Amino acid sequence: MTHTCLIIEDCSFIREIYHLNLKNSKLQIIGEAHDGKEGLQKIKELQPDIIILDLVLPELNGFDVLSQTHQLSAKSKVLIVSTMADSNYKKKAMNLGAVGYLDKPFTKLELLNAIDDITLQYDGVQNG
Repeated sequence: MTHTCLIIEDCSFIREIYHLNLKNSKLQIIGEAHDGKEGLQKIKELQPDIIILDLVLPELNGFDVLSQTHQLSAKSKVLIVSTMADSNYKKKAMNLGAVGYLDKPFTKLELLNAIDDITLQYDGVQNG
């Protein structure tokens, strides 16, 4: 099953890395946003299955986006990918509803494994 994905990341180079690494995966990238405010608009508009979200963003930070995501798109599952590797940040993200947390820099395998974990959770909800 193919899942839709929205990338919210301010660095164009990293957005391109996502496109390259996810090219032949279970994900169809349906949009991207370069800041938190645009990210919220795209979440509401696109209703993605999976959101790849950076924490350090212009306009609104990733925590602000994450705290509003469920209200805008209840089905969306959020993977945080951030340089903020502190356990307190991870705990806060998970408490706000993230289903995964990946540290930057990441390898293609780490990204694909994190996406697989999320799609399995998503498929379990759909089929359960």
